[in-house]
Amino acid sequence: MTMGFPWACPFACALLLGAAGAFQLTEKLSSQLGRAPCSWGPNAMFDGKSGRAMAVWNLALEESGLDADNVSTYGCNVPKVPWSWVEKVRAMDHTKTHNYNFQGSVIFALVHQKLGDPKRQYRARNWVLDFAKENFTDADILKISDVTAAYEPMGPYDKSEVGGYDAHHPKGDVDTYFETFDASYFETMTQSNFTLCPGGDRPWSMRYYEAIMSGSIPIIGSERFDKSAPDLWALWRIPYKYYLRDSGEPFVYRQDWVDHNLELFIKYQTFHEGDVHPPSQ
Repeated sequence: MTMGFPWACPFACALLLGAAGAFQLTEKLSSQLGRAPCSWGPNAMFDGKSGRAMAVWNLALEESGLDADNVSTYGCNVPKVPWSWVEKVRAMDHTKTHNYNFQGSVIFALVHQKLGDPKRQYRARNWVLDFAKENFTDADILKISDVTAAYEPMGPYDKSEVGGYDAHHPKGDVDTYFETFDASYFETMTQSNFTLCPGGDRPWSMRYYEAIMSGSIPIIGSERFDKSAPDLWALWRIPYKYYLRDSGEPFVYRQDWVDHNLELFIKYQTFHEGDVHPPSQ
């Protein structure tokens, strides 16, 4: 079946059209196909997206009892999280003992840069190490998940260790590993005022909304590298509050932002209130 462009176009075209164009393309495909062209779930139209985000979306659907064929265009294009995970996070101690945290891989991208890889997105996490050097104190948490035995900690806040948990690079059974609820990971965020949320090998990260779920305010380095993947248009339509690293705005923990973000997260990134989508923009 063709419609004037390759069947694999939803992903490739999204990269060219931007978030608004990707949304319009999705609506067009939905009309022509008679069903939603999904990014997530069993009806996803293309592979190559985050295996972890896909597994977690499927868990959310399974818990909800909804039929994947009846999920809206918005619902199958926004990342979802199981309600049981939200309940686990809400039950944690949210006393703020850290100002900042970052947990994730860094070395992988640095190696690619050192080898001369021209992909600019590999620079997305460079700012994290500089930010940690300039702003982290002994009470903060840095956990780089892909360090080697030769790695030297950057300071008392650096808790990186060889073999640290990294759900994006699974070991053993892939499905089980992707679906793992890492309590330590979420506890660190629940106890942090701010979470650094750089993009990964594409300009987005699950960490962005996982921090929101955990009551921590995201800090991103730039829209370009951290919050612009066009095929994530459904996520960008949620008006979350966050800080830009170089905005000049002081990083102030605001409970009203946390409450605002969590309300939106529950409404749009879980199925707890049904298959809900934001008002048209």
